[in-house]
Amino acid sequence: MEKMVNCSYWKEYRGINGWIMFCSAGAFAKEFNQEYAEKLGCTAEQRTICNKTMKINMGYGLVPKILDDKKKKEDPADAVTAPGKPA
Repeated sequence: MEKMVNCSYWKEYRGINGWIMFCSAGAFAKEFNQEYAEKLGCTAEQRTICNKTMKINMGYGLVPKILDDKKKKEDPADAVTAPGKPA
């Protein structure tokens, strides 16, 4: 059977009670930047479709968080003072 969503993170398999369909990126709380998400085809419209499909199949849905390119995550090296250097 052809996959309903053409994405490497989309998983489908036949379970005892029917088909299981989910986004593994959402299931494992992945965070993508906008550029990477669009390269995958993970647009806002596609995430809505994926979420709706999961809710119909399993009763809930999880999709990856898309980070704004302007907001930079704190670099772990910035959070801790290097040994021997003043704070």
